[in-house]
Amino acid sequence: MSPISADSQTHPLRVFQFLFYLALGTWSWSASAADGFIYYNQIAMLNAPATLHRVNADGTDNQALPVNLPAALYPAASRDGLRLLLTSTDPGRPFKISNNVFLQDLPTGLLGRITSFEDVVQFAGGIITTNDLGQTNGNRNVSGYTINFPYHKAFSPDGSRVVVMNLRKTGSVTRDSPISSTNGPGQLYVGSGRVPVAEVYRVADGQPEGAYVFLGIERDGFNQGGDGVDWHPFRNEVIVTAASDIPATGNAGRTGMEGTLLAIFSISAQPQFVRKLTTPSGRADAFFDATALVSSAYAEHDYAPAISPDGQRVAYVRHTLRQDTRYDGAGIAPLPAQCAIRVINYDGSGDHEIVHLVDGLWITKIAWSPGGSQIALDLAPQAVLNGLNSLLGDVTRSEIHVVNADGSDAHRLIAAPAAFPTWAPGSLPRPVIRAIRNGNTLELEMDQLVPGRQIQIEGTTDLQTWNVVSTVTASATSQTIPIALIDQNRLAFYRIRVF
Repeated sequence: MSPISADSQTHPLRVFQFLFYLALGTWSWSASAADGFIYYNQIAMLNAPATLHRVNADGTDNQALPVNLPAALYPAASRDGLRLLLTSTDPGRPFKISNNVFLQDLPTGLLGRITSFEDVVQFAGGIITTNDLGQTNGNRNVSGYTINFPYHKAFSPDGSRVVVMNLRKTGSVTRDSPISSTNGPGQLYVGSGRVPVAEVYRVADGQPEGAYVFLGIERDGFNQGGDGVDWHPFRNEVIVTAASDIPATGNAGRTGMEGTLLAIFSISAQPQFVRKLTTPSGRADAFFDATALVSSAYAEHDYAPAISPDGQRVAYVRHTLRQDTRYDGAGIAPLPAQCAIRVINYDGSGDHEIVHLVDGLWITKIAWSPGGSQIALDLAPQAVLNGLNSLLGDVTRSEIHVVNADGSDAHRLIAAPAAFPTWAPGSLPRPVIRAIRNGNTLELEMDQLVPGRQIQIEGTTDLQTWNVVSTVTASATSQTIPIALIDQNRLAFYRIRVF
């Protein structure tokens, strides 16, 4: 009997179906996968809302995408390319400062909210409310607040959950006296701190799942250079940016200093630390330059983790924070940034640099291509605030560049303003399937799978009633799935759904 494909169609939600006879020896069908789309933000001015854009992977057909949100920051695509996570303030609440994570379904255009962060306001006397903070301007009874900025996020392998890295900012307000000798209002003192927290939310109902994880010390603008989070494509593990003491060398007598590293956590009812992935280090020296005593220090800060589609590699940014008394007299102000992109195997081996930037350039976010051969990055001049080099990029002058995974062929893809890229397949890769009978077992050899996607195999002997024979989750781009034959005495049909 010659190979027959009785049905091969694409569902509107991109569910692929394959129908074939039991008696077939070998059958295969394939279609090439596209290079996909890059979604990114365009921020023309610092006080202008971010707009969402999409461009083909070759730089053509660059277009703005309408989204019913006040802003659509930090897009993060699902690995099947069908959904986007976006961070924005809430529609219809202009006085609310806290942002939330929203989900945009690309085939249907439906928009839903994943998180439910609120502004928390504390009044004198200990009363705490969830008033929108902007509505309390001028209220002298406010003594503290908490606001949330969940910029970094990623889908779980099956898309049912989202890990969110929320930069939780808390502040306090105090006064030296309610009424001064001149009947004035008294002196106002305001302090604040920003602490990153990783949390997991269910997509179905937007409820948190499990405990949250504090990711180290407060981010004060001088002790780290970025954040980020990603979920492994087929493991129940996430990589987060965590502040930590890192080992230091040099003649100044320091054995440790502040840095950030990439750490792996198992996502369960109680998140568990698995291991450190990267090993940044620092150095502190003191010496005489002519007659002046000089102190210099540098510390490595790793951030912006991005896991390759096959789950084998992690690309990330390393910023070397440098300070020197010859630069500012006190050794406090950061020198111009030194940023590089590195790639490390998921098991922690093979850490190496692929791109090094000239001083003063900044990277905020990176993303792998769907095939894992290229990396997109946003490249911006370092922002200078009040005469000091901040640990931020100037998003209004940010460009998106693409480089091969080995560091070759770096080139600009999108001119400024363009920031925060995420790379999604333009269409789902259609699996290559070979069905081989081996005694009473049918072996399905499948290629071009998307790790983490569910594979459901159904069988029938009458083409009317279909029963689920097996359900598995793709653990790699190539996989062999054995299934027991339904009935040795009857002609049977099978179909495969890849969700």
